[in-house]
Amino acid sequence: MTVGVGNGVAYVATGEQPRAETWWHARFLAAFGGAVVVVIGLMLTSGWTTGLRPSTFDQLRSDLKDGSVQQWYVAERFDDAPLDLKRASASGIRGDLDDLGPDQFNPAKGDPLGGILVWRTWGLPGWQVASQSGVASAGSSYSAAATEESDALVGDLRAAGVAMKPYEFADSGPFDWVYPIGAVLLLGGLIMGTAPRVGTRWFWFWIIIGVPLALGAVVYAVMELIGMRRRPDPPLDKRVSGLKGFVGSLIAGLVVSFAADWLRGRGFSIPF
Repeated sequence: MTVGVGNGVAYVATGEQPRAETWWHARFLAAFGGAVVVVIGLMLTSGWTTGLRPSTFDQLRSDLKDGSVQQWYVAERFDDAPLDLKRASASGIRGDLDDLGPDQFNPAKGDPLGGILVWRTWGLPGWQVASQSGVASAGSSYSAAATEESDALVGDLRAAGVAMKPYEFADSGPFDWVYPIGAVLLLGGLIMGTAPRVGTRWFWFWIIIGVPLALGAVVYAVMELIGMRRRPDPPLDKRVSGLKGFVGSLIAGLVVSFAADWLRGRGFSIPF
């Protein structure tokens, strides 16, 4: 397009050229974005069906009285799990392991060291969890040792013949190894790949690492990798800035936290 003439010479201006991408590269990015959405969706579903719900010892006694306890185990602490969720690892047992013989790895025949009781109830998703001091606002570093009350409840569970969850060295999920590898690949592609179209690299960086439940990674995958990006087109003239991404991620975290507390306060069974 001719935009001016001077000294007998015509000057031509051309717009920013589309980024050249081979068909296999575009399909790979779309497939990778789709994999991100699928894996996070499966992890959210798994977290909902197997996640920890804060409860109380009184509720455990009520469930025992009703005969609705399906399975149980004892934990000592909370650990961080993927998607900002919490996990309760199975407790060890009292005694010298050298004296326990073949039952040393069977907490059902020993006294647990932990004071956090975890149990399933028929008809409800996930695991309920409680301790003597309460776990509703417990952080990821929360731990509780066994008490007389927790030991008494363990005795009641055994007397009732409720099945105990088999002892495991770790309570890891099937996506535990996929999550960190996928996060590294996603952030590596963001930093080393072509410029994002909708937001700056800093915007997407804060959205990916700051928005809870990995929902920021889902938004990035949908908008920038799968199809809404219109990949052959150049980046937008006014992309969303990193400052807006930082502030937006903080707001999203607060909204999710307050919404979860509000729902729990009204009787909804929301995982930690």
